[in-house]
Amino acid sequence: MHNIRLQLLASGLGISLTIPLQAQPPEKWSEGEIEKVEIQITKEKQITLPQANRFFEKIPPRPAEPIKPAITYNFKNLSFNTPDYNPAIRPLRLQNEPISKIYGNYVSAAFGNYASAFIDAYATTKRDKDKFYGFKVSHLGFGRGPVDGNNSAASNSQLRLFGKGFGRQVTTGGYLDYERIGTHFYGYAPGTDINRELIRQVYNIVGVGGEIENTASGKLNYKVKGAFSYLDDHYRAKESEVNVGFTGDYELSKTSKMVFGTDYYLVTRKDAAIEAKPRHLFKAKGAYQFYLVDDLLFSAGATIAFENDTLGKAKDLHLYPDFRASYPLSPSVEVYATLTGDMDKVSLHTLARENAWINANVGTYHTNRTVEFLGGIRGKLGSKVSYATGLSFANLKNWYFYINDDTDPSKFNVAYDEGNTKRTNFFGELSFAHAETARVSLRGDYFGYGTGDLSEAWHRPKYRLGVTTAFNLYSKLLFNVDALAQGGAKARVYDGDAAIYLTTTLPAAFDLNAKLSYLFSKQFSMFVKGNNLLSNEYPIYLNYPVRGLNVMGGITWVF
Repeated sequence: MHNIRLQLLASGLGISLTIPLQAQPPEKWSEGEIEKVEIQITKEKQITLPQANRFFEKIPPRPAEPIKPAITYNFKNLSFNTPDYNPAIRPLRLQNEPISKIYGNYVSAAFGNYASAFIDAYATTKRDKDKFYGFKVSHLGFGRGPVDGNNSAASNSQLRLFGKGFGRQVTTGGYLDYERIGTHFYGYAPGTDINRELIRQVYNIVGVGGEIENTASGKLNYKVKGAFSYLDDHYRAKESEVNVGFTGDYELSKTSKMVFGTDYYLVTRKDAAIEAKPRHLFKAKGAYQFYLVDDLLFSAGATIAFENDTLGKAKDLHLYPDFRASYPLSPSVEVYATLTGDMDKVSLHTLARENAWINANVGTYHTNRTVEFLGGIRGKLGSKVSYATGLSFANLKNWYFYINDDTDPSKFNVAYDEGNTKRTNFFGELSFAHAETARVSLRGDYFGYGTGDLSEAWHRPKYRLGVTTAFNLYSKLLFNVDALAQGGAKARVYDGDAAIYLTTTLPAAFDLNAKLSYLFSKQFSMFVKGNNLLSNEYPIYLNYPVRGLNVMGGITWVF
């Protein structure tokens, strides 16, 4: 029994076993004793099965049985009305952002040596799309100057009221202006006994004006203006100016338009010793602007001027060319040229603002700019640097110059070159701007003069160089530096002993100014300003040195 089980087990495991068993004779078998025998089981049989074939037979569909009774379909139009649905939409409302406050109005005041006082104030309406109005007031005064203390005191004050209204079609504006220029004739010889009241000079100028123009740009754009100005001085000189003008343009196509304009001036003058007849100046100009080829923008026109000045024997009617062209060499470089001419208005208003020490009863005559050529190149280097350079040449008739009076060198007479003065000007400009952090502007000019009837271009500089900079340091410190250099001007000196005229060259001028401001907040700041830091008392006009070092400190409030 045990052997059978063992054989089956070996056969099932597929192994070959040899079990040694010891055989005993039958007679010696005892109950329960297993005889020792050896059984050898060998598994050689391998079971292999044939590959089965799998057959699939589709189940046939059941035969269709007819439906009784037959089904019939009846289609009917079904119409129904539903009530209108008006959902109550509640859009999400964002919280309104607070409108940033505008600090457009300001007051600035300062005091310094030379008994100097400065005030500048400006105020206007805010955030009104239909109109704005306001005022501006400024004053810069020096109680003392470079010569004999208060004998060289000076001041300049201005008050201006303005306003503008914006309609859908028309925009109107107007202003009322008052200006006061105060000075003293301190260009007398050192040691001269002076009555201060006799050397005092004050110009009072009152002006009013208005304008009308179209609000939105269209095919026809226009602007009509009118102004009146009245001047009087300490020596009973009086002058009135009336100006009426019109400018406009009309678009003929996307690449061409007409440009036109007129100006009329009426100047009346009465001085202590003369009463000049009314002076008329009428100018009309027109030009056709179009693209000549590709990107070459060209303008061709003319200017007609009529005047009744009595200086010289020139005709009253004048005709000037007006040609302008510009061409972009690249997106950042452009060349341009202009050939034109005009009649430049000259009045007591003009001379007083330029040289406050002119003599009484000086003549005033318009300058005839018979022809002027201007050409140059301008462009940009990246997004921060721009430049321009060029040359201009002008032929000027009756151009005015300043010469010292023979008997009183502290006053200037106005000399007109009735011949042709040729003026040449080479110039260059360079500017740099980096956001609100830094701004630098530089311009240099060189002038050449060829006079006709006069021996020199009196008190006209040969060169001028100006630099203006502004830096914002750490958003708290504002630093400004300005510099001006000019020289080469000549003046005429009368030698009474020898009864001859001598020519002298004025010393070169170099003026360096700086201003440092500290911002305590957006509304309040303090500043200190230094004028003529090198204390160079150079003269712009003969016998008139400027003030030396002037330091002023003040505050600015913005609201």
